[in-house]
Amino acid sequence: MSHFIQNTLAGLKQLLNNNDQMKSVAEEGEVYTVSCSFNPPIKTSEIETFESEHDIKLPEDYKAFLKLHNGARIYESVDDDGVNIGGGLHLFSLDDIKETQEVEYISEHGIPIAHLLEDCYLILDIEKLMSTDPNYLNILEFTDIKILNLNFEIFLDRYIISQGVPFWSWPIYTAENYYRTRENK
Repeated sequence: MSHFIQNTLAGLKQLLNNNDQMKSVAEEGEVYTVSCSFNPPIKTSEIETFESEHDIKLPEDYKAFLKLHNGARIYESVDDDGVNIGGGLHLFSLDDIKETQEVEYISEHGIPIAHLLEDCYLILDIEKLMSTDPNYLNILEFTDIKILNLNFEIFLDRYIISQGVPFWSWPIYTAENYYRTRENK
């Protein structure tokens, strides 16, 4: 299987200005400024050490990401002065993963690889990884698990294409209930 993570990230980086920022469009035409930052790569030997310490084999597409960037922050909102005001996707470095795994309610669901939105985590489902199920990525929202039926690179590609909007919730919004849910905001 060839991985397209490098192409996805290269496409995103082409859209960024010299301050690693860009304009983004969200639901109902809201335009805002976002920033993206990328950590340096990690060596294959460091990934192998992590896998050995945790007795797990990380998915190949996720390892491809780590070899490009050992963590990143994508679509974080910034105000008019360029100050980060939050949001976006925080893809963890291997050190961040180790730290986050110390939180029991998170680690009992798998390996946390990212934080997004408010109190949501991207989780590698260990059982699916061990059974070689390619749909190993879940979202832990507070204490509820949402099964995404995706792998890492497809999630990242769709997240970037959707400009950081939670695309995984789109199927639940219909013409009948969309406006009703907007009234509650």
